Amino acid sequence: MSRTLTKDQLLPLLQEKVESLFQEVAFVQRVGISREKRRGEGPDLVVELVGEGALQVLLIEARTSGEPRIAREAVNALLVEKRLWPEAYPVFAAPFLSAEAAAVCREHNVGFLDLAGNCRLAFDKLFIHTKGHDNPYKNKRTLKTLGKPKSGRIIRVLLNHARREWRTQDLAEEAGVSQGLVSQLKKILKDREWIEPGKKNLSLTCPGKLLEAWTQSLPPPDGSLELYSAPLDFIQIENRIVEACRNLAIPYGFTGLSGAVHLVSGIAYRQVQVSVAEQPGRLAEELGLEKADQNAAIALLHTEDEGVLYGSRKVMPASRLQYARPEEKTVQAIEAEIQTRLDIVSPVQIYCDLKSKFENCGQEADRLYQQVIQPSW
Repeated sequence: MSRTLTKDQLLPLLQEKVESLFQEVAFVQRVGISREKRRGEGPDLVVELVGEGALQVLLIEARTSGEPRIAREAVNALLVEKRLWPEAYPVFAAPFLSAEAAAVCREHNVGFLDLAGNCRLAFDKLFIHTKGHDNPYKNKRTLKTLGKPKSGRIIRVLLNHARREWRTQDLAEEAGVSQGLVSQLKKILKDREWIEPGKKNLSLTCPGKLLEAWTQSLPPPDGSLELYSAPLDFIQIENRIVEACRNLAIPYGFTGLSGAVHLVSGIAYRQVQVSVAEQPGRLAEELGLEKADQNAAIALLHTEDEGVLYGSRKVMPASRLQYARPEEKTVQAIEAEIQTRLDIVSPVQIYCDLKSKFENCGQEADRLYQQVIQPSW
C-alpha cells in the first residue's frame, strides 16, 4: 500500500537500505552510518565503507520527495557539503526518485538511491546501477489533486495554450476556479519542473508530461458511460444527436473516436462517442435508443463538469466525407447529410478520453498526439 513518509521515518529505512546494499559488495568489510545534520546543516547521513586498507565516505542528503526540483535542491546542498569532505561521494536519497530527478543527479556526478530499489552509485572501482522499480510511495494527494474536475479546468487551459505565460489571476478567471487552487497546482508543477523556474508567471516547459500525468490521474468512467445500439450509419447518428441536444438544450461535444476522426488520418471509426452535460437518459429517450453491450454503435459519456467542453470547436462538413459511404448513397443525399456542423471537444480532451474512458483506443490517442497535439506545442 502506498504511503507518505516523514523525514524521521525515512532516515532509519535509508540506513537499512544502505546496509543491505553493501552487504553483497566483496571489498566492504564494515559499514558505519552516523547522522550528521546539526542545526539544519550538514548531510543527513555519513556512511563509512571500510575495506582492506581503504575507506570510502558517502554523504547522503535525504528528502521525503524525489521530484526534480527537490533533487536539484539536494544536489546543490551536497555540492556545498562536499567542500568539507572533498574525498567523499555525494548521494541523494528519497522514498522514490523520478527519472527526471535521477537525470539531475547524473548531470552533477551525484549518486542516488531510493527505497524502491533504484540506485546509481559510481565511485572508485565500484559501480552499482539498478532501475525500473515502481514507486511504492506514490503521493496520493498529488494524484488526487490532478484528477479533480476543477484542477482539470486549469490543466485544459494550460494545455490548450501551452505557449502562453499566465498570471495566477488571469489563469483562475479563464478556468473559472479560485486563485488558491491555481497556486496549489502551480506548486505541483514547480516540484516536477514542468514550468519555467524562477518566473512569477506560469509557463509550461513540459506539456506532454503534464498531459500524461493528468490522463493517468483521471478515474475510470464507471457509471458515467452508457452504450446504445442504433440502426443508422455514423453520419445519421451524429446528425440526430446534434439535433436532439439542441432541442433539449444539452451542452455536448463529440469526443474519442468521433473527435479524432476529424483531426487525424487513419482512424478506424467504429463507435460514435460523445460527452453530454447531463445523465444520458433524457437524450437516449429523445433519440429512441436502446441499451446495448460492448458492440454498441453509440457511447454517451456523462460529465457534470462543463469544463470538459473548454476549447470545443466546430468541424467542417468536408471532414465527414471520409465515412459517408458513397457506395450506398447518392451524391445529393451525402451532401445533405454532411452539412450539419458538429461540435468536437479540444484535442487534449479527446486524447484523455481515448486513453481513460474508452477501451482499446490507445493507438488512436497516440496518432492524435503525434499528428495534432505535439506539433501545436
